[in-house]
Amino acid sequence: MASFGDLTRSLARSADRPMQRPKGIVYWLDTPSPFGSTLALALQHVAVQSVYFILALAPALAISPDPADATRFLCLSILAVALWQGLQNLTKGPLGAGYPVPGTHAPAMLGAYAAAGQAGVGFAAAGAMVVIAGLVASVLSFAMRRLRVLIPNEVAGVVVMLIGVSLILLGSQIFGLQPGGREPEAIDVVVFLVAIGTMVVTSLTRTRLARLSVLVGAVVGGVVALAVGHLPDNAGEVVSRAAWFALPEPWVPDFSGIQGAPLAAFILALVAAKASAAGGFLMIQRAADAGWTRPDSPPVQRGLLANGVAIAAAGLVGAAAPAPATAAAGISVATGTLARRIVWFGTAILVAIAFCPKLVAMFVVAPAAIKSATLVYVSGFIMVQGAQLATVRLLDARRSAVVALGLGAGVLVAVSPVAFANHVPALASPLALGAVIAFIANLVTMPLVTQRAEVTLQPGPTSGVAASEWADAIAGRWGLKPQTGRLIERALVELTDVLAGRGVTSVLVAARREEDRVHIRLRWQGAALPAASAAAPSVDDLLEGGEAQEAFAVWLATREAGFTQRVTGADCEARLVFED
Repeated sequence: MASFGDLTRSLARSADRPMQRPKGIVYWLDTPSPFGSTLALALQHVAVQSVYFILALAPALAISPDPADATRFLCLSILAVALWQGLQNLTKGPLGAGYPVPGTHAPAMLGAYAAAGQAGVGFAAAGAMVVIAGLVASVLSFAMRRLRVLIPNEVAGVVVMLIGVSLILLGSQIFGLQPGGREPEAIDVVVFLVAIGTMVVTSLTRTRLARLSVLVGAVVGGVVALAVGHLPDNAGEVVSRAAWFALPEPWVPDFSGIQGAPLAAFILALVAAKASAAGGFLMIQRAADAGWTRPDSPPVQRGLLANGVAIAAAGLVGAAAPAPATAAAGISVATGTLARRIVWFGTAILVAIAFCPKLVAMFVVAPAAIKSATLVYVSGFIMVQGAQLATVRLLDARRSAVVALGLGAGVLVAVSPVAFANHVPALASPLALGAVIAFIANLVTMPLVTQRAEVTLQPGPTSGVAASEWADAIAGRWGLKPQTGRLIERALVELTDVLAGRGVTSVLVAARREEDRVHIRLRWQGAALPAASAAAPSVDDLLEGGEAQEAFAVWLATREAGFTQRVTGADCEARLVFED
């Protein structure tokens, strides 16, 4: 069991891998951005986040048909979102990934709220269940130290792609394209095409407006809708009834009203919610780091812990569970604007909106065509990021099966939403079912990952060629990253050369592959290798040979691997561990 010290070290920011600024990034993590640009970019985030307000309205209406309750619930939920993204933006302490990830309401929890509504649970009891879900999520964060084992790139990529699919499904529902919806009129289609066309054209220009493409498209589409008088029928009435300023009134959690089925739905939804959160963090992590090759676990673990804390805090006031707004984060990736300052501005704006019901109403009554265009446009960038994430490593048969099963399950829900909503509401979204299936498929097939191979090398003039050929063979057979294969090959060539110089005639090499790493063991009769030394040797030392030359060769072989040795009688064993 991990000690308290181990848990503390796993959350320490000193363990984070250094990041390199990618080319083409306009505003990087700590890049100072002009006030005007920062405000405009933050407003663009908020504009996209406002589309997600429907994700909070849906559970509100499932629990109570009273519009006043729905407005109260939405204002509280916006405050919870502000808290969530503020925690994630922190750069000190054990909470928060430290990434500029805007927040929203957790789509993975929609089915759980539907189950709560069907069970007759009120806002106070639903809040109590959200508190429990948040506490469970916080505890589970400490079990994710081997993040790449529980949620490898393939599962995270499936989750990110299904977030895009879910957004398209939500956009089609808003636009009236799903069964039971109001079929859009011709002018709706015109507004949709104008909005999304403006977004595309603006994003392709080399002007400052390219970073605001979504906001520009929404504004232009809104102007067209306003010019033809095509706004929602009750838009004026809804806005006029809302107050300019009001303090959100929380619900006190009612733990006595908890029911088993809805609580189980909330706990089950955590699988998709945590996978979704991890996928959102990894999307930003990959986009913000030019040297990214594999997930950096400590920031993601801190982000997941902050995610659980924010969910519990939302439940304490009776709000909807928050989560990353991957669509808004997708805008940041698409426009190269990844400054934390932008998200801090957006956090302040969200707090202001939460205390102004009239502004919330204005967002809610925006034309459906503009909301749909925003979701459809941004979802494409999200799915591209997911595809890139899923294919970082070569897709062998097992990884392909995990991706295929997860995507297949998610798309099945997307094309048959009504059937799932009627029978398994807790999994009635592409993200919920797809994430659960991919997660389970990864865990169930994980025992099949461990593979072994052995070879006996005779150190000498031809041992380097034999070692290279063997390393290339297992790298191709096991689907290792090209870089991992090159590191293993270099290590074997260097070490067998050192042993050949000592007169060793036979080396037994054994390799074992796990999900995220490769173990190499070398065993021979003779003395142990010298300790690796990164100190630059002098030219004379290298020319004369001896221990200095051997130590330098050992360093070259093991500098990107874990390296240990063990001596047992006349035998010596060296072990190397390579991350894949």
